[in-house]
Amino acid sequence: MTLPDLRSIKIDIGDGVVLRPFVQNDPPAIFETVKRNEQHLIEFMRWLTPDYSLETASDFVERSIDNAEKKESLSFGIFRSGSFLGSIGFVYLDTNVRKTEIGYWIDKGEEGKGIISAATEKLIDLAFNEFGMNKVEIRCSVKNIRSAAVPKRFGFVQEGRLRHSDILNGQFHDFYVFGLLKDEWESDNITL
Repeated sequence: MTLPDLRSIKIDIGDGVVLRPFVQNDPPAIFETVKRNEQHLIEFMRWLTPDYSLETASDFVERSIDNAEKKESLSFGIFRSGSFLGSIGFVYLDTNVRKTEIGYWIDKGEEGKGIISAATEKLIDLAFNEFGMNKVEIRCSVKNIRSAAVPKRFGFVQEGRLRHSDILNGQFHDFYVFGLLKDEWESDNITL
Protein backbone atom coordinates (compact mmCIF):
# COMPACT_ATOMS: atom_id res chain seq x y z
CA MET A 1 0.00 0.00 0.00
CA THR A 2 1.36 3.40 -0.99
CA LEU A 3 0.22 6.59 0.69
CA PRO A 4 -0.31 9.79 -1.31
CA ASP A 5 1.74 12.96 -0.79
CA LEU A 6 0.62 13.81 2.74
CA ARG A 7 1.89 17.40 2.63
CA SER A 8 -0.65 18.36 -0.03
CA ILE A 9 -3.78 17.29 1.85
CA LYS A 10 -6.12 20.10 2.92
CA ILE A 11 -9.60 19.43 4.25
CA ASP A 12 -12.54 21.83 4.49
CA ILE A 13 -14.79 20.77 7.36
CA GLY A 14 -17.31 23.59 6.94
CA ASP A 15 -18.13 26.88 8.65
CA GLY A 16 -14.82 28.33 7.51
CA VAL A 17 -12.76 25.69 9.35
CA VAL A 18 -9.99 23.90 7.48
CA LEU A 19 -7.43 21.26 8.34
CA ARG A 20 -3.99 21.58 6.81
CA PRO A 21 -0.54 20.15 7.51
CA PHE A 22 1.71 22.37 9.59
CA VAL A 23 4.18 24.69 7.83
CA GLN A 24 7.35 26.51 8.91
CA ASN A 25 5.61 29.73 10.01
CA ASP A 26 3.04 28.05 12.32
CA PRO A 27 5.01 27.86 15.63
CA PRO A 28 4.11 31.35 16.96
CA ALA A 29 0.36 30.69 16.55
CA ILE A 30 0.69 27.23 18.09
CA PHE A 31 2.69 28.57 21.03
CA GLU A 32 0.20 31.38 21.69
CA THR A 33 -2.82 29.05 21.58
CA VAL A 34 -1.16 26.40 23.75
CA LYS A 35 -0.08 28.95 26.37
CA ARG A 36 -3.55 30.54 26.40
CA ASN A 37 -5.04 27.05 26.97
CA GLU A 38 -2.41 25.75 29.36
CA GLN A 39 -4.79 25.07 32.26
CA HIS A 40 -7.29 23.47 29.88
CA LEU A 41 -4.73 21.17 28.21
CA ILE A 42 -2.27 20.26 30.95
CA GLU A 43 -4.43 17.61 32.59
CA PHE A 44 -4.46 15.34 29.54
CA MET A 45 -1.72 16.41 27.13
CA ARG A 46 1.56 14.75 28.04
CA TRP A 47 3.56 17.00 25.69
CA LEU A 48 2.51 20.13 27.60
CA THR A 49 5.28 20.52 30.14
CA PRO A 50 6.06 23.53 32.36
CA ASP A 51 8.93 24.47 30.06
CA TYR A 52 6.77 24.52 26.89
CA SER A 53 8.20 27.26 24.65
CA LEU A 54 8.24 28.68 21.15
CA GLU A 55 11.19 26.34 20.54
CA THR A 56 9.01 23.39 21.63
CA ALA A 57 6.34 24.45 19.13
CA SER A 58 9.00 24.83 16.43
CA ASP A 59 10.38 21.35 17.16
CA PHE A 60 6.84 19.94 16.90
CA VAL A 61 6.32 21.57 13.50
CA GLU A 62 9.70 20.32 12.24
CA ARG A 63 8.86 16.76 13.38
CA SER A 64 5.39 17.03 11.83
CA ILE A 65 6.81 18.10 8.47
CA ASP A 66 9.51 15.42 8.58
CA ASN A 67 7.08 12.65 9.60
CA ALA A 68 4.64 13.62 6.85
CA GLU A 69 7.43 13.57 4.27
CA LYS A 70 8.44 10.09 5.51
CA LYS A 71 4.73 9.09 5.57
CA GLU A 72 4.99 7.98 9.20
CA SER A 73 2.34 10.29 10.66
CA LEU A 74 0.29 13.33 9.66
CA SER A 75 -0.56 16.27 11.92
CA PHE A 76 -3.07 18.91 10.86
CA GLY A 77 -3.58 22.35 12.27
CA ILE A 78 -7.23 23.32 12.70
CA PHE A 79 -7.71 26.85 11.36
CA ARG A 80 -10.59 29.29 10.97
CA SER A 81 -9.86 32.39 8.89
CA GLY A 82 -6.15 31.88 9.52
CA SER A 83 -6.53 31.60 13.30
CA PHE A 84 -5.10 28.43 14.86
CA LEU A 85 -7.71 26.56 16.94
CA GLY A 86 -6.02 23.24 17.72
CA SER A 87 -4.63 20.10 16.19
CA ILE A 88 -5.81 16.73 14.93
CA GLY A 89 -4.00 14.04 13.07
CA PHE A 90 -2.80 10.52 12.57
CA VAL A 91 -0.41 9.70 15.43
CA TYR A 92 1.15 7.00 13.24
CA LEU A 93 0.42 5.39 9.87
CA ASP A 94 1.15 1.65 9.84
CA THR A 95 0.86 0.56 6.21
CA ASN A 96 1.83 -3.04 7.00
CA VAL A 97 -0.97 -3.70 9.47
CA ARG A 98 -3.09 -0.98 7.79
CA LYS A 99 -3.85 0.71 11.10
CA THR A 100 -3.67 4.26 12.41
CA GLU A 101 -4.58 6.28 15.50
CA ILE A 102 -6.27 9.68 15.59
CA GLY A 103 -5.37 12.21 18.28
CA TYR A 104 -6.76 15.72 18.82
CA TRP A 105 -7.06 18.80 21.02
CA ILE A 106 -8.82 22.14 20.62
CA ASP A 107 -8.93 25.60 22.17
CA LYS A 108 -11.27 25.63 25.18
CA GLY A 109 -13.34 28.41 23.59
CA GLU A 110 -14.02 26.18 20.58
CA GLU A 111 -15.22 23.12 22.52
CA GLY A 112 -18.79 22.00 21.99
CA LYS A 113 -19.05 23.43 18.46
CA GLY A 114 -18.66 20.10 16.68
CA ILE A 115 -15.27 20.96 15.20
CA ILE A 116 -13.41 17.93 16.58
CA SER A 117 -16.28 15.62 15.62
CA ALA A 118 -16.42 16.97 12.05
CA ALA A 119 -12.63 16.78 11.73
CA THR A 120 -12.54 13.24 13.14
CA GLU A 121 -15.21 12.12 10.69
CA LYS A 122 -13.14 13.51 7.78
CA LEU A 123 -10.01 11.76 9.05
CA ILE A 124 -11.81 8.43 9.48
CA ASP A 125 -13.02 8.71 5.88
CA LEU A 126 -9.53 9.64 4.70
CA ALA A 127 -7.95 6.72 6.56
CA PHE A 128 -10.33 4.13 5.13
CA ASN A 129 -11.08 5.47 1.67
CA GLU A 130 -7.84 7.19 0.64
CA PHE A 131 -5.11 5.59 2.74
CA GLY A 132 -6.44 2.02 2.60
CA MET A 133 -6.41 1.53 6.37
CA ASN A 134 -8.37 -1.31 7.92
CA LYS A 135 -8.50 0.03 11.48
CA VAL A 136 -8.60 3.41 13.20
CA GLU A 137 -7.95 3.72 16.93
CA ILE A 138 -8.50 6.56 19.39
CA ARG A 139 -6.92 6.51 22.84
CA CYS A 140 -7.66 8.86 25.71
CA SER A 141 -7.50 9.10 29.48
CA VAL A 142 -10.57 7.61 31.14
CA LYS A 143 -10.88 10.96 32.93
CA ASN A 144 -11.22 12.83 29.63
CA ILE A 145 -14.98 12.50 29.16
CA ARG A 146 -15.21 14.93 26.21
CA SER A 147 -12.47 13.14 24.30
CA ALA A 148 -14.01 9.71 24.91
CA ALA A 149 -17.38 10.92 23.58
CA VAL A 150 -15.94 11.42 20.08
CA PRO A 151 -15.20 7.77 19.19
CA LYS A 152 -18.47 6.67 20.77
CA ARG A 153 -20.30 9.09 18.47
CA PHE A 154 -18.87 7.28 15.44
CA GLY A 155 -19.52 3.72 16.54
CA PHE A 156 -16.03 2.85 17.75
CA VAL A 157 -15.86 -0.19 20.02
CA GLN A 158 -14.24 0.28 23.41
CA GLU A 159 -11.64 -2.45 23.09
CA GLY A 160 -10.00 -2.06 26.43
CA ARG A 161 -8.84 -0.07 29.37
CA LEU A 162 -5.08 0.13 29.77
CA ARG A 163 -4.46 0.41 33.48
CA HIS A 164 -1.84 2.94 34.62
CA SER A 165 -0.90 3.39 30.98
CA ASP A 166 0.64 6.83 31.37
CA ILE A 167 1.70 9.38 33.94
CA LEU A 168 0.14 12.80 33.50
CA ASN A 169 0.98 15.53 35.99
CA GLY A 170 2.59 13.02 38.31
CA GLN A 171 -0.48 10.77 38.44
CA PHE A 172 -1.12 7.42 36.80
CA HIS A 173 -3.91 7.50 34.23
CA ASP A 174 -5.84 4.60 32.80
CA PHE A 175 -6.49 4.93 29.07
CA TYR A 176 -9.39 3.73 26.97
CA VAL A 177 -8.62 2.21 23.61
CA PHE A 178 -11.38 2.57 21.02
CA GLY A 179 -11.24 0.85 17.64
CA LEU A 180 -13.20 1.03 14.41
CA LEU A 181 -12.77 -1.37 11.48
CA LYS A 182 -13.30 -0.36 7.87
CA ASP A 183 -16.22 -2.76 7.36
CA GLU A 184 -17.91 -1.36 10.50
CA TRP A 185 -17.54 2.17 9.14
CA GLU A 186 -18.92 1.18 5.76
CA SER A 187 -21.91 -0.66 7.24
CA ASP A 188 -22.79 1.87 9.93
CA ASN A 189 -21.28 5.10 8.56
CA ILE A 190 -22.64 7.27 11.32
CA THR A 191 -22.57 10.92 10.30
CA LEU A 192 -23.38 14.07 12.20
